[in-house]
Amino acid sequence: MMNDILPDLLEEMVYLLKQQGADPLEAKLRAARIESVCDCGDENCASFATATEVKVANYVELQSMEGQVIIDLNANDEICFIEVLGRPDVKYLLEEYYVAQT
Repeated sequence: MMNDILPDLLEEMVYLLKQQGADPLEAKLRAARIESVCDCGDENCASFATATEVKVANYVELQSMEGQVIIDLNANDEICFIEVLGRPDVKYLLEEYYVAQT
């Protein structure tokens, strides 16, 4: 679960969703699982998939204080990918978790 690996990011995203009037996504975000981490190789990227198949049909860009955070939605308005750029704190936590898993 995303809450197990990135609890602070999750709470920040929930807060920002409420600020932007996108409250209905909160339950979906809280239930999100990290399926895979982006392997684009960009040092600033800490993005991850929350579905096994990522087909983006829409998105919600959150107005974060640091970096960029974008929630990608599929055609059924399910969260399929979370783009996180310019957030070394998130990148560090993802790397720590996935290195420990190997």
